Amino acid sequence: MNTINKKAYVYQMKLLPANLLSIIIFILLCIPTYILFPEGFSDRNPGLFLLMLLGYMLLHEFLHGIGYWLGGVKRKNIQYGICLEKGIFYAMAYEELSKKSILISLQMPFMVIGVITYVFSIIFHLPVLAYLSVFNLMGASMDLVMFFYLLRIKDVTYSESGQPDQFVLITSEDLEKRKSTFLKIVNTKSYHKKDYEFSIPKKIQISKASFGILLFLIILCILFQLF
Repeated sequence: MNTINKKAYVYQMKLLPANLLSIIIFILLCIPTYILFPEGFSDRNPGLFLLMLLGYMLLHEFLHGIGYWLGGVKRKNIQYGICLEKGIFYAMAYEELSKKSILISLQMPFMVIGVITYVFSIIFHLPVLAYLSVFNLMGASMDLVMFFYLLRIKDVTYSESGQPDQFVLITSEDLEKRKSTFLKIVNTKSYHKKDYEFSIPKKIQISKASFGILLFLIILCILFQLF
């Protein structure tokens, strides 16, 4: 890649089409899942299921982190976080990543606790695992969008922007010409390598608002469990 002509494109998700995509995927997956498991999880406590779903979402991000590590990212440069006021659990890698590294990370949760666990749930008739897998596949919709978007760019590296709902693509290709229904470019600037040399981040970052939201969810789960 010609470093002289490289630019850094800061991307952000388009919330409305992204949410619509997630809902469509959820509906399409729920239909065959209900056919396979008509009993659903109605005989299980909904509070327990919500706690399991929360754990599944945390595992989703942990698998992103494993994907970063498998792609060559140093473990000390991987941060996990919760920003529920933006509806986000996240894993961030504070170093410039190769295309291979980010593609591995994007596919880890989709394959491991989406496709593989769904197949596993069918083989061993585990309805709760099936529905957890469906929720994960819904949550992985933007991972898939990013995966296929990056596949189309021949020469690119990836970096964090410092915001959990944004990311940076660095390339000499003119990405302004690449339109996406689900992603938008919010800033374009000249590339300077020093801008993407980060200090070692805190291992876990939780926003103040997230503590309150998590507490509310836990209380809600306990109430479901009791009543």
